[in-house]
Amino acid sequence: MSQQNVVPVYEAVVVGAGGFLGSAVMRAFLAAGIDATGYTLERPLFVDGRLDADARGARTVVWCASRINPRLAAEEPALIAADVADLDEAIAEFRSWETPPRIVTFSSGGTVYGPPSEPPFAESDDTHPVNAYGEAKLMLEEHLRASGLDAIALRVANAYGPGQRPAPGQGVLAHWMEAILAGEEVQLYGDPDATRDYVFVDDIARAAVAAHAAPTCPAILNVGSGQATTLDDLLTALEPVVRPHVLRVARHPARATDTAHSTLDISLAAEAVGWQPQVSLADGVALQWKWRTAT
Repeated sequence: MSQQNVVPVYEAVVVGAGGFLGSAVMRAFLAAGIDATGYTLERPLFVDGRLDADARGARTVVWCASRINPRLAAEEPALIAADVADLDEAIAEFRSWETPPRIVTFSSGGTVYGPPSEPPFAESDDTHPVNAYGEAKLMLEEHLRASGLDAIALRVANAYGPGQRPAPGQGVLAHWMEAILAGEEVQLYGDPDATRDYVFVDDIARAAVAAHAAPTCPAILNVGSGQATTLDDLLTALEPVVRPHVLRVARHPARATDTAHSTLDISLAAEAVGWQPQVSLADGVALQWKWRTAT
């Protein structure tokens, strides 16, 4: 249905606003004084194929909704197909608007890059997804790119922070904190010298706001800390935060979905939209522990 002469109710729409990333994005938009509304499983964007009236005419749609993580993408490919179908339904709607919105989506900086490219990975590096999750995220990027819409993929590194719950194959800090609170050993999978790029959830949310606000924006932006952090570095940051709880570690070989090294070059985000991470690993880990022990 054409959106001619529609007066927008909200400037921004956040799809998946009930999740870890989506709820942070909602807070960031509201903190920036931007009128935004969110859609969740309880309040879907489409009902019986019709777009909710509050979403009509929005200038930006931030697509945070997803059913998959690295483990689920490998074990349940039907979830990938469902994610693609949801996005395609939204694309068809937005393409019918006289002034289509900008679409900001979350992709995976930790899994779409890989050998022979070497970290720190830049947006210009060839993609070599390391698992089914990375392949799925690239597929979603490609559907948006083919749509002809003004679409931006934020390739996010390893997210962490308040609100993160442990999920199968995802959220190492959340899993570790649960184990510590239960008096159990922390399970460390893979080489303790393997590196990751850990980025605080509020920094990710600010990147979405920056992508909304920029007059023009590259089609792909890396969003990370830009710092290579080993699993042992992560343990070192966690240990003083959890005292007087005792941090005990059980070490295991890497899993099939684990990558050896993944760090992002985040210089383009600074140049293009003025975004840089603000929260250090030490502060972010402390904030996540404070949230977890208060819930």
